[in-house]
Amino acid sequence: MTTPKTLTKAEEQVMQVLWKLGKGFLKEIIESTPEPKPHSNTTATILKILVEKGFVEYSTHGRNNLYKPLISQAEYGKKSVNQLIRGYFDGSPARLVSQFISDQKLSEAELEQLLQQIQSAKNKKP
Repeated sequence: MTTPKTLTKAEEQVMQVLWKLGKGFLKEIIESTPEPKPHSNTTATILKILVEKGFVEYSTHGRNNLYKPLISQAEYGKKSVNQLIRGYFDGSPARLVSQFISDQKLSEAELEQLLQQIQSAKNKKP
């Protein structure tokens, strides 16, 4: 499932908790949120927005809603990285990697792993 919308920082914080829990009731989500914990009304409003945006679904259990993510953390991460590349690196993943290399953000082991992945991808091409 792809969703065209993005998350605000507050929405992303709630999604991070839901991704970690897998699913949860409002009380569980608040308890799993890092300090300072938001007010329950704030979290409930954010969950309502996430449902409207298509990131979360819920089922009713008595008087409580059980919330569950509709998009995985990996899916959202991939979408976010693609937006970052389009918006800041002229659509070039290589420019993003070059930026990490020039900023010395990658360890020698990570660089070696990238080289192995590149070589493996080259070997798979006809």
